[in-house]
Amino acid sequence: MFESGGSLRDRLRAALAQPVRHRRLRLDAAVTERADLSALGGHWFETPLGPGYVIESVYDGGHCHGSVPLRHALGLPTQRLAAQARDPRLAEVEPGRFVYVDTETTGLGGAGTMVFLCGVASFEGSVLRLRQFLLPGPEYEGGLLGGLGEALEAAGALVSYNGKAFDLPALETRYILSRQRPRLRELPHLDLLHPNRRLFRGQLASHRLAEVERELLGFEREEDCPSAEVPLRYQWFVRSGDPTHLRPVLRHNAWDVLSLVALAAYLGQSCGDPGRPLQAARAAAYAGDWRLAAEAFEAAAGRAQTRAERLEALEGAARAWAKAGDPDRAIAGWRALIAEPRARRVAPYVELGRLLERQKGDRAGALAAVEEAIRLAEAGILRPGTGDLSLEALRRRARRLGSKVGALPDP
Repeated sequence: MFESGGSLRDRLRAALAQPVRHRRLRLDAAVTERADLSALGGHWFETPLGPGYVIESVYDGGHCHGSVPLRHALGLPTQRLAAQARDPRLAEVEPGRFVYVDTETTGLGGAGTMVFLCGVASFEGSVLRLRQFLLPGPEYEGGLLGGLGEALEAAGALVSYNGKAFDLPALETRYILSRQRPRLRELPHLDLLHPNRRLFRGQLASHRLAEVERELLGFEREEDCPSAEVPLRYQWFVRSGDPTHLRPVLRHNAWDVLSLVALAAYLGQSCGDPGRPLQAARAAAYAGDWRLAAEAFEAAAGRAQTRAERLEALEGAARAWAKAGDPDRAIAGWRALIAEPRARRVAPYVELGRLLERQKGDRAGALAAVEEAIRLAEAGILRPGTGDLSLEALRRRARRLGSKVGALPDP
């Protein structure tokens, strides 16, 4: 039987023999009761969202990550990178205000996935400061999010590798679940994965960051923690309280972030480097600078290392000259591609015919190009494609052109 008086909550607690909690548990009081994290070399900090733990490292600008000195990221060609990211805001950001972000999570995705480590690097003068915000336990997520928020206050732009698809959504989910409004989407974002795929297409066996580091930056990871092992090591740490499980993860994350800095510098240089004409041409074409792209493609054709690169460069030059409004050089480009040994494609003949007809008014020349394509395709020398490049489409084009020049082809 309940005693009279007192609140309903007090009477229910009394019935269940539960102690009355007079004040909210202070998380910072529990910090000293946790396993000693000093082996990680970090320190606790306070934020309005609660306490957090961070490991900090400082790298001199002359430090080389592979073959790239980190200070080269202070000279990023932001105009070129803005064109590659299709975000004009990047062009207005000083390179020193770029913030490089990489996360490690407890799983592959979903609302239940937690970010347990977030590496954030930014330049302070000529040195690079890396802060790795660690989640000692779920109750300290506010500290991680608060510390990251403070680290991004002065950021002008974000740099990641596949961050648009993975890192940012993971962080945004945690902020939203914590009833916080993240600033992440407000910032210009350079996701290096996409320009890397575009500029170095066909050159790399894989576009995984570890492969890119090795092939482009000359950085070889020694005794790295495999990505699949990262969440497992965090689980071992949570269960055992032994922070040594996390040392390989911290190193793995630090290498990821340093690679972002070095790769941003490498890609920025590649966008306009005469020594890498194919990459410069691809970058200019993506940016819509067709005359620059055409000239770079022509240079790339003369320096191509493989047949595939040469064919791409010749075709790229022809298309770029057409878009640059120079049909004569575009026509010369398609004829150069047609003359290339074993260039067994129908497209150059079709494009040549279109230019001759539409830009030069030379219907007879256009008909000759299409008829040659038909002859070679019927002989098995050219491989017809689909749609406008099919053999039937070529025959229809030939009949149309033939009727205009007064010479219908035989059916």
